[in-house]
Amino acid sequence: MTAVRTVTGHVDSADLGLVLPHEHLVNDNRSAFRPSPDPRLRELLDAPVSADLAWLLADHPYENADNCRLDDDPAMAVDLQGFAAVGGRTVVDLTPPGIGRAPSRLRALSEATGVQVVMGSGWYLQATHPPHLASATADRLAAELVAEFTSGHDVRPGVIGEIGVSPAFTDDERTALRAACRAQREVGVPLFVHLPGWQRRAHEVLDVVVGSEGVDPGAVVLCHMDPSGADREYQLAVADRGAVLEFDMVGMPFDYPGEGQSPSPTETAAAVAALVGAGHGDRLLLSHDLFLKAMLTRHGGNGLAYVPVVFADRLRRSGLDDDTVTDLMTANPRALFERATRGR
Repeated sequence: MTAVRTVTGHVDSADLGLVLPHEHLVNDNRSAFRPSPDPRLRELLDAPVSADLAWLLADHPYENADNCRLDDDPAMAVDLQGFAAVGGRTVVDLTPPGIGRAPSRLRALSEATGVQVVMGSGWYLQATHPPHLASATADRLAAELVAEFTSGHDVRPGVIGEIGVSPAFTDDERTALRAACRAQREVGVPLFVHLPGWQRRAHEVLDVVVGSEGVDPGAVVLCHMDPSGADREYQLAVADRGAVLEFDMVGMPFDYPGEGQSPSPTETAAAVAALVGAGHGDRLLLSHDLFLKAMLTRHGGNGLAYVPVVFADRLRRSGLDDDTVTDLMTANPRALFERATRGR
């Protein structure tokens, strides 16, 4: 068993229960906001998010400023309570400081709902990096990150990530990734890496994280594996390297500009079932990546109960037994934290 730091203190890994390992409860992602040049969408620009706009935001998620912020804590609390009502126990919030991490608000949400919240850390995509990162060394950045875990405020992170890898995988992002790896080896927590899901960057990332920096692959979570789900050869090759593959876009309706359409739940269930059938069921994670306001149930979204209720049933219909489905949401996240500590 391993001590896991939440925003309200340490809990034992055995008490994590049903976990959503990749969500955002509070954020400010307006760096992604892109006003549409289409005059028909002019009113979308400043409109408040509502269920009436869900059909439009599915194809234009970044063309509405309000959609790019999670700033409605009462609505988020409702969805956390909905998660708890179906047996949910823990949420990992992977919002780095560059996109609006708010430790005190995370703690307030946890205390109000009873859901354990584990807070993330580090640096997201280059567009959200702090100015000093461009001239900093990996060792200096690693020391900054370690300090958050060892001498930071009373609300401290419990994981590293999500560390950003953009489609361009810039030099600054590589430096940040190396820094995150060095910090991981010192503090012994899971390392979550944001992949550009429609590309095939996992091997390149693992060459840095595992090959060059020596992180235990069992402590590494490769996020956004959903879009490559139909590429069985790629996914099996990545899984064979021992990292954790995270399917964290479950139920998303969005078409992302310059990237692609989110895969359907049926497609993702098939990808998960294929990996389980190939013997990789113990290195898979499931989540929603709730990061846009339209994803809240108040605005017509799936909220935080879709994976443990609807998608779990879809996995069973795909041929997975009850124990396997349960393990994907309970035993696997627990084992991730325990491996990360042992690999230190």
